[in-house]
Amino acid sequence: MLSGLAAVATAAVVVTAAPLPLLSPSAVPGLSASTHGVGAHDLAADLAGGPRFERLLRTWGFAQGRERDFQGESHTLDRVVSRTLAFTGAAGARAYVDYVGTHATALYGTGSSASRDTSRGRTGFVLEAAACACHAASPTMLAVVARGARVTWLEANGGGVTRTVLLALLARAP
Repeated sequence: MLSGLAAVATAAVVVTAAPLPLLSPSAVPGLSASTHGVGAHDLAADLAGGPRFERLLRTWGFAQGRERDFQGESHTLDRVVSRTLAFTGAAGARAYVDYVGTHATALYGTGSSASRDTSRGRTGFVLEAAACACHAASPTMLAVVARGARVTWLEANGGGVTRTVLLALLARAP
């Protein structure tokens, strides 16, 4: 009989990993920020890679991603996207960075360029989007670097975006 027996409640222990770090909102004053997760589908959409690119990400050991999107209007920056991507190993992170660095045209169109660069011991590329013929067009630049199993992606758009501005922000990004 169960009478007289005390009911025992068990609680599930939930272990959650700390969220991936991103560029601090204080690094981009005056722009509002929103933060959300980034998955393989999102990364594939960047490069119009679809299911083929999602398979590559799995091969490279893509584990998770997180993004902070800063938007607003200023004299220098209108939009900044800070991403941190985690892979299961350094080779996967390096493969992702190399792929992005060698596919500037897929990301930003014909006439876009990429050059190698480093920041705080992280190696990768700076991409410059092809200039638009519009009179109101603003420069867009992307830095994508890796150290170990982690990738830092920092994209900036606005009238004052230069390589120097981008690299200064990258130096502050985790």
